Amino acid sequence: MNEPTRQRWHRRGGGAALGMLAILVLGVGLGSGRADVALLGLPLAATAAVALRRPVGVAAAAIAVSVEDDEVVVRVRVEGAAGVDFVVLAAGAYEEPATTVVVGARRARSLEARLPVLHSGPQEVLRLHGRLFAAGGELVQHLDPPTARATIAPKRERVASLLLPHRLTNRPGGHAARRLGDGLDFRDLAPFAPGDRLRRIDWRATARSPRPESELIVRRMDATAEAAAVIVLDSRDDVGAAVVEWASDRPARKGTASLDLARPAVIAIAASYLEAGDRVAFHDLVRSGASARSGGGRRKLEQIRAVVTQTVARPSGTPKAPVLPTAAVVYLVSTFLDEDVAGLAVLWRNAGHRVVAIDVLPRLTAEGADEAHRLAHRILQLERADRLERLRRVDVTVVPWERTDRDALLRQAARHRGPR
Repeated sequence: MNEPTRQRWHRRGGGAALGMLAILVLGVGLGSGRADVALLGLPLAATAAVALRRPVGVAAAAIAVSVEDDEVVVRVRVEGAAGVDFVVLAAGAYEEPATTVVVGARRARSLEARLPVLHSGPQEVLRLHGRLFAAGGELVQHLDPPTARATIAPKRERVASLLLPHRLTNRPGGHAARRLGDGLDFRDLAPFAPGDRLRRIDWRATARSPRPESELIVRRMDATAEAAAVIVLDSRDDVGAAVVEWASDRPARKGTASLDLARPAVIAIAASYLEAGDRVAFHDLVRSGASARSGGGRRKLEQIRAVVTQTVARPSGTPKAPVLPTAAVVYLVSTFLDEDVAGLAVLWRNAGHRVVAIDVLPRLTAEGADEAHRLAHRILQLERADRLERLRRVDVTVVPWERTDRDALLRQAARHRGPR
């Protein structure tokens, strides 16, 4: 729960005027010897005394946020000082218009709001404005607007098929390599040569050999190696499904956003490779500090999950290509709304990497858009479709993440190992 906000009390002006009037009436009555006139000033003086009385103690408001299942629970606690009559609160969720609530504050009051989870990542959930009234509305205190912020973890998803680089690393791993070694997959039989291990001699094959007395036959196996996977996230865009909301970007109205798809995609891809014993690196194209060096194990997955969960859109960022290891499989996660990222995919493919373009643009809807917006949306979609087709022509695998057949697309691409 955040610290309570505190401010000074401000007087609206009526109490002081009433006090001056009471003093004037009492003075006239006592000066003229008119007891009846003086008695008229007593009720005025009593009312002024009440109006001039300040509340005892400090009024405060605090706000706390928790995430329970698919809901964001916001709890607001208002602590009124002695003498506070009531509190007027205006609460706006997800940057929507505020709802006004009036509560008594002679004792601490707690309010609870349950909001749906609309997006993942860091976000403002609720903003609170408040005024406390005392002395019959004569005194007012404005509360600094507390803001409820929350970081929503992405949904957990899985990837069924792993794509391997065109050439595996020399580190031992769980994938069959294209070189001889100590793996489990049989390759062929060959005459014994210097460097072969004695335990690899196949005595049955040797016995069947035309020259068993002079030539030993060994069983040769394929080596096992690990894959080097790199996940690169283009965090410049966080556009929603509603095209008409691209300019205003209101969280409650834009629908599923591209980063809502990108965050679980990155985590799912990283988890699949790390569970297979491979090494994974993560890079943000426009935020060099938000990266995770190549590594393996559960701690690496937690590191990537923490970095990706905190990722927010940076529309003004400039893409900076990270340094990639030799012969890696590169997952480029982007909306591909411009040529910059597509150019990087082509550059990496020409450098010998296996590149997978993860398209995280949600299914768009032009509902509520005027004719100009619809035309701009149509042109944008045609340009993007042409861009993705050009990537396919240079052997970049394109996988729309929101499609239900994405695993089938990955399985189909996994069958193609590329050049030796």
